[in-house]
Amino acid sequence: MTTRFWTFVVLSVVLISCAHGGGKPAYNFNAALPEGWKTIDSDDPMLFMTKDGGYKQFVLIRERPLSEPFQFTQRSMRKGMMPEEAAEIVVSEIISDTNIRNFSLLERTPARVAGLSGFRLTFIYTDADGFNFKTIYYGVISGDSFFNIRYAATQEEYFEKDLKTFEMVLESFKLRPAKPS
Repeated sequence: MTTRFWTFVVLSVVLISCAHGGGKPAYNFNAALPEGWKTIDSDDPMLFMTKDGGYKQFVLIRERPLSEPFQFTQRSMRKGMMPEEAAEIVVSEIISDTNIRNFSLLERTPARVAGLSGFRLTFIYTDADGFNFKTIYYGVISGDSFFNIRYAATQEEYFEKDLKTFEMVLESFKLRPAKPS
C-alpha cells in the first residue's frame, strides 16, 4: 500500500468521525469515506455513503445488536453463530423483504471482515421502484453485534465503475475495541 492511500484512509476516518459527532450515533467501527463521496444522514444506526445518489451506487455499513430481530423474518443472531448460519439468516431476510423482487443469489462464500471470520454474498435484485441492483454484502459477528458492509449499484453502469472504490472502503473498515462493561 502506498503512503498516499494510508493518508487518504486516515484523513477519511477523521472526517467521518467528525461528521458524525454531536447527536449522531457513535459507531463501533471506522471506515474511509472515498474522495468525492458524501454521507447521507439517517435516523437509523448506519453509515450510508454515495457518490451519485442511492439509485446509482451506495455503500452501507450497519451495526445491529445480536438480540435485535430482523424486520421480515423476526429471526435473530447469537454469539458463537457460525458465519454460514448468519449468512442464511441474511438471505432469508432479503427473500422475505416485500420491497425486493427478482432476487438471485450469485455467491455465498466465507470471507474475512476486519480480520474476523465472516461471509460474503453477491446477489442481484429489483427494488420496489423497478431499479436493478447488484450487491456485494459482507457480514461478521463481533461481541454482541452483527456488522454488515454492503455495496450496491445499478448493474448497467455503476457497479464495475465503483467496485474498486468499495474495495478500498472495505479494506479500511475496522472495528473499534469493545468498551469494558
